[in-house]
Amino acid sequence: MIASMIVKRMIRSSFLKMNQDKFDVDSFLSNWADDAIWDGASELGVGGTIKGKKAIAEWLRRWIEEFPKRNFAVKNICFGAWPLSPTNVVTVEWTCEETDREGEKFKYDGVEVIHVKNFKTIRASEYISGSGLPQLSTLINPVGET
Repeated sequence: MIASMIVKRMIRSSFLKMNQDKFDVDSFLSNWADDAIWDGASELGVGGTIKGKKAIAEWLRRWIEEFPKRNFAVKNICFGAWPLSPTNVVTVEWTCEETDREGEKFKYDGVEVIHVKNFKTIRASEYISGSGLPQLSTLINPVGET
C-alpha cells in the first residue's frame, strides 16, 4: 500500500512536469532506462514506436515546439506490483488539452501503460482517443514506421 502511494505520487508529479512552460525533458526522463521504448497508438490508426531515451527526448522536444501549451489532467492511476515479478505496471488515465503554435486548441483522452523495472521506466505505451481531432500532428508516423 505504501509503495502504491509513492508510485502514484511520482506519476502525478511526472504528468505535472509536462504542463510546465519550461518543460525539462531531461528531468522528466531521469527515471527512464537508456533503452526504454515508447509506443503510441490511436483509434485513428496512427502511431509509432520510439526506441531509446535519447530518441524519446528528441520526440518530446519536437512535441513541445509544436504544442507549446499543454495541460494534462490525471483522472485515475492503477499500480500493480507483485513481489516476485521483475516488472511492475502502472496504468494512467488522463485528459490532455493542448494548444499548437498557431493557437489552435485540442482536447483528447488517453491511457498510458507504464512498465517499470528497478525503479526505471522500460516501456510506456500510450493509447489515445482522437475523437474530435482533425490532423493529429506530423510527430506521429504511420504504423510500422520509426
